[in-house]
Amino acid sequence: MFGPNPTGIPRYVWELTRALERVVSNAEFFVYMRRPASLDFPSCWHLRIESSRWATRIPSSFWFALRAGLLCERDRLDVLWGGTGLLPLVGLSAPCVMTVHDLVNYVVPDTMSFRAFWASRLLFRASIARADAVVANSAGTAARLHKTLGREVLAVVHPAVSSVHFRRSESEVAQTLARFGVRQPYLLSVATREPRKNLHLLLRVFRAMKERCELPGFTLVLAGRQGWKHHHLGRMLTQDDSSVRDTGYVNDEELAALYTGAGVFVLPSSYEGFGMPVLEARACGAPVVTTDLDELREAGGPDCVYIQPTEDGIRNGILAALARSRPRPLTPGSRTWDASARALAEVLFAAAGRHLPQSSIIPQAPHDCDAALQYEPIERAAQ
Repeated sequence: MFGPNPTGIPRYVWELTRALERVVSNAEFFVYMRRPASLDFPSCWHLRIESSRWATRIPSSFWFALRAGLLCERDRLDVLWGGTGLLPLVGLSAPCVMTVHDLVNYVVPDTMSFRAFWASRLLFRASIARADAVVANSAGTAARLHKTLGREVLAVVHPAVSSVHFRRSESEVAQTLARFGVRQPYLLSVATREPRKNLHLLLRVFRAMKERCELPGFTLVLAGRQGWKHHHLGRMLTQDDSSVRDTGYVNDEELAALYTGAGVFVLPSSYEGFGMPVLEARACGAPVVTTDLDELREAGGPDCVYIQPTEDGIRNGILAALARSRPRPLTPGSRTWDASARALAEVLFAAAGRHLPQSSIIPQAPHDCDAALQYEPIERAAQ
């Protein structure tokens, strides 16, 4: 997960890992990797990198399940956090806490890559059974996990807003847009190129709205990495169309400026475990249109326009968002990684049979999502 420029789940893991060091300053941290990472780790962290040449050739999920536990056992850990959604299944006797990010393998399995599908099919249930405690990234994910596999979640550890995501100045927005050759007004979508993001559907709707003169002067900006099963979208993007700008991966500073300047941010996914770009867009004050899922409502709160991911749903959602006044950005500090790390640390300490030091307790501001979507951690976590 610690490759260059982490996004999505890797970003969640990286931010929480750094925050855990701040929250639990007296702990010793070990990180287990198949190959060296490109990120800068604090000098006090212990990095355990696979030394066997043959083992580095094993796909990452299978390496973690079958090989990492043998490396972990040598360090006599108090507890292991499986932040990637799987756990070591061989050779580890320490208690394990596992984060479940989504249930794509049950909800929309046909959208997965071949390797991810079989890793989930072969290793996910076994990891759930191995876990001494399970946490989720959203209440919606927790509910789906309980309904699908009957496993209760001890706490919800929400993604947070990174310090880089805040409303940028007009001059910074203008400089970023000039760098990408984009003019306002524009619609923005930030997502890895994969089927469940429905980017091909968004592009089709955008072009139809342009033909009907419903979006005069607008450009569609698509930002994000190349993924899998995106050949149809790729063919659509090869058409000569100056109103569509495909930026590829965008760094955090530039992305915050793109969020700030967007007329509407659109994420019409068929399924998400949470939807971090929705939260980031809100932090920068962008109007948001996204799919009506419990998980995305946790990220989007009351100010977003919620839709069905259909052509009519996307079109009507964009028009509704444009007709509204721009929402206020999230209050700075309302969703912090340190607060999320503290919730995770409580579960880690409980799994290890210890109590989290009072000095590490950070007052947590309430989330601004709908009250019905709040999830109370199960009090039995410490037992």
